Amino acid sequence: MSTSAPATSQHHDQAMALGVGHAEQVRAVQVHAAVFVISTAAIFLVNLLINFAAGLTGDLWSRWSLWVPIGWGLGIAVHGLVVQHARPASDT
Repeated sequence: MSTSAPATSQHHDQAMALGVGHAEQVRAVQVHAAVFVISTAAIFLVNLLINFAAGLTGDLWSRWSLWVPIGWGLGIAVHGLVVQHARPASDT
C-alpha cells in the first residue's frame, strides 16, 4: 500500500500542473481576444476618421479596416481551437 500513495500523489501533482498550464493558455486566449476587440475598434475609428476627412464615407472600397477582423479573427479562432484540443483529460 505504501507504493500506491506516492504514485497517486505524483499523478495528482502532474494533473494539477497540466490543469494550471491549461488555465494559463485559456487566459492567453482571453487576453488575445481582448486585444483584438480594442485594437479592431481603434483601427475602425482611424479608418472612419481618415475616410471622413477625405470625403470617402460612401465608398465601400475605402474601408480597408474590414479585412482586419477577418484575418485576425481567424487567428484567434485557431488559437482557441488549439487550446481547446490541448485540454488535459479529466480523471473523473
